[in-house]
Amino acid sequence: MRNNKIAIERQKEIYSLIVQAGTVRVTNLSKRFKVTAETIRRDLEQMEKDGLVQRIHGGAYINQQENKETTLLFKQDHSNQESKQAIAQEAAKLVKTGAIIALDSSDISYELAKKLVDIDITVITNSIPVTLEFLNRNDNKVKVITVGGYLNKEMSSFIGTVTEKSIEVYNVDMFFFSCSGFHLEYGVYENNEMEAQVKYKFTTISEESILLADHTKFGQKSLTSFIGIDKIHKLIMDQGVAIHNLTALKNKGVHVEIAK
Repeated sequence: MRNNKIAIERQKEIYSLIVQAGTVRVTNLSKRFKVTAETIRRDLEQMEKDGLVQRIHGGAYINQQENKETTLLFKQDHSNQESKQAIAQEAAKLVKTGAIIALDSSDISYELAKKLVDIDITVITNSIPVTLEFLNRNDNKVKVITVGGYLNKEMSSFIGTVTEKSIEVYNVDMFFFSCSGFHLEYGVYENNEMEAQVKYKFTTISEESILLADHTKFGQKSLTSFIGIDKIHKLIMDQGVAIHNLTALKNKGVHVEIAK
């Protein structure tokens, strides 16, 4: 009976960690709770049966269909999730009290938003999930400005001419954004042309444009290029980037920071 109670308490803590981080790894949980990996797998299996999480190889992430409080309104890409969280953590170090920043509608910006709730800053965004992240935190200090426009249901974001005109009236210190791919010669790409236009508009009002991208995006091209690689002030990547690619970026004059 006592062991069952301990397991329930551990599962509650695991659930809390998943709510905060979005995903967890079996190896990390095993070290944290000082139990075997098999014990953690049994916990996650039970939590999946309870409808709380969805298991993946080596870990689990939040069950977005069953947990309305943490449901993102866009289809979050869970690939390279740990890398994205590390990149967001590195980006958060750049944000100081009093800063005015802009966040795009990417899942990395959503991860970054979760790390900024305790800082007295102003955030401008076209992302509904980012907006709701601040709205759902009762103790957060962030002032949020949401630019309206045409609703992009796929990304739960605002796009279009109204959105772009709304952005024009502001000035921000830093714009944090991600992409579908970036190329040394052809620039930064986005799959959705109207999302690309909104991102470009944000770059025009920002003192610094900071690209957040995991190593899988390097060398990738998609529908439309909206900014040249030389217009990026900082690029924050994960440790998976190959040395020769890192060298090529630096030779192009790109200031690269690697998330630890």
